[in-house]
Amino acid sequence: MNKLLLTTALTLLAAPVFAKEYVIKEMSDSTGTGKKPYYYSPDKLTIQPGDTVTFLNDSDDMHDVMFVNVPKAVDEMIMSPMHNNKGDKYSYTFNVPGTYKFHCHPHEKLGMTGMLIVGQPSKIGETKVMDHHKMAKIHDQEMAKQAKADGQIQPAAGGIEATGKVNKVDAGPHTINLTHDPIKALGWPKMKMEFNVDPSVDLSSLKAGDDISFTLKAKGEDDYEVVGIHSHTH
Repeated sequence: MNKLLLTTALTLLAAPVFAKEYVIKEMSDSTGTGKKPYYYSPDKLTIQPGDTVTFLNDSDDMHDVMFVNVPKAVDEMIMSPMHNNKGDKYSYTFNVPGTYKFHCHPHEKLGMTGMLIVGQPSKIGETKVMDHHKMAKIHDQEMAKQAKADGQIQPAAGGIEATGKVNKVDAGPHTINLTHDPIKALGWPKMKMEFNVDPSVDLSSLKAGDDISFTLKAKGEDDYEVVGIHSHTH
């Protein structure tokens, strides 16, 4: 009997603590009254190894999650597909302790970032950068090749043509926030995004709700700038 009790006790001690499940919501502030137009809720979370986190799109905008800085022992890319619709979700079980940083790829520049600590924070030098931007660039190039081979786009000497609807124009930093239709040349689904606009493009006649066609050109390693706009509303 004593041997049986001892064996049972040792088994219980060796058993892992019950894993927990958490939800991080992908949010949009359509009122414009919050600190950020797009954000994760919560954007900081501490969990334990073996716990699972589900990223849930709780808005009518498109979001995703990409982990851009992870512990060195992580040997895979942690990234969701694009969440096109409200209710879309992506789950991942975190087994490697340390600090993880993530962002929404289309809304990174608008501050949609977050941090996850599994067990204990990583010390200096214990994390590595995961180059999602480089992978996204390769993906975009392959999609552009395929689309061109299929005769879906015009040669991009003058840029990549697209259409969409204006959400907001900001003359100060010369930017435009719009919901663009799917852009096959880049492999992008319909998304709400903010773009820098070339200084030569006149934004004075544009307003929210305008239907437009526009031209994108690559700028830098993983960025696109609007270099031409034609309104179909006026």
